[in-house]
Amino acid sequence: MKYVKILGVFGIIISLAFQIDKHVKPKGNSNTEITLTKLWETDNVLKTSEAVRYNPEKDIIYVSNIGEMPPNKKDGDGYIALLGKEGEIINQKWVTGINAPKGLNFYNGKLFVDDINEVVEIDLETGSIVKKHTIEKAVFLNDLDIDLNGDIYVTDSQDEKIFKLVDGKSSLWLDLKGFYPNGILVEANRVLILSSSKGELIAIDKVTKEKTVLSTGVRGGDGIVAIEQGYILSAFQGELFFADKSKVNTQAIKLLDTRADKLNSADISFIPKDNILLVPTFYGNTVVAYKIN
Repeated sequence: MKYVKILGVFGIIISLAFQIDKHVKPKGNSNTEITLTKLWETDNVLKTSEAVRYNPEKDIIYVSNIGEMPPNKKDGDGYIALLGKEGEIINQKWVTGINAPKGLNFYNGKLFVDDINEVVEIDLETGSIVKKHTIEKAVFLNDLDIDLNGDIYVTDSQDEKIFKLVDGKSSLWLDLKGFYPNGILVEANRVLILSSSKGELIAIDKVTKEKTVLSTGVRGGDGIVAIEQGYILSAFQGELFFADKSKVNTQAIKLLDTRADKLNSADISFIPKDNILLVPTFYGNTVVAYKIN
């Protein structure tokens, strides 16, 4: 989800309408050709669908729904929905009583989802909330990812920080003032962050915290998924981009533009074995699946 600071009030950029292009051959500084073909779209029964994650062990898609706006309100109407791989609703409100859930991921039989200033831990078998981990001094948690050892990294888009949750204890990992961090992807030796204001995808070394710009041109940056050739990046207003993993500091290639259909592209996910990209449409209240060719 994109966070924009305007006179101290949360706002969501909704861009002007442009023509949708569902099959785009990337043009620019990349030799890789990628196209997206729409497979399915859920019924619009979700409520502000912000993030999706596919769980390969259960073969289920998990969707965080903010509920009523604004996205920083502690109103308790947020929930997690379960989808099948063909877009069917398995359980519309599998977990309820969350405020405004956004980024989510799995570790050791648990689902972790950030919720304004907390990370909510949910048992995957029962759907019960195990614990709510308060992230000290967090203001607007947006996306999260989990290291192989279970360390959780969380972006705070309003306060422009990255927090880390280890064994239930939170700490500041990195201050990113001026960057407006949103999407996050944790790799073996580095952490990738997508800016919602600068349009940059950067890699941060886990040890030295040295930053490298990988890609540019993704204004309203929201989600990141890794594919064989590089990274698919979402821009909240309704665009999808490709960043070639063999390049650094180069313009991302636009793959899809759904702004004319008023469909946002929030925090995306990927089904590797089927090469399927999952896109929550936020105000569209759906999830859309695309085949990556």
